[in-house]
Amino acid sequence: METDVYLATIVWNGVERNIAVLAMGRRPLIGTALLEDYHLSIDFYEGDTVLVDEIL
Repeated sequence: METDVYLATIVWNGVERNIAVLAMGRRPLIGTALLEDYHLSIDFYEGDTVLVDEIL
């Protein structure tokens, strides 16, 4: 399957980073590679908080 890939610049933890974004249907996907050395905590309730903390 072919997929369009776009280059995006984001600010992650105060640093600009260039990342690949996959065009998959109606929503673009950013992979979990950004989460290396980070802790991700999600409460799956509408309007709740998603926290991403650097692992020290």
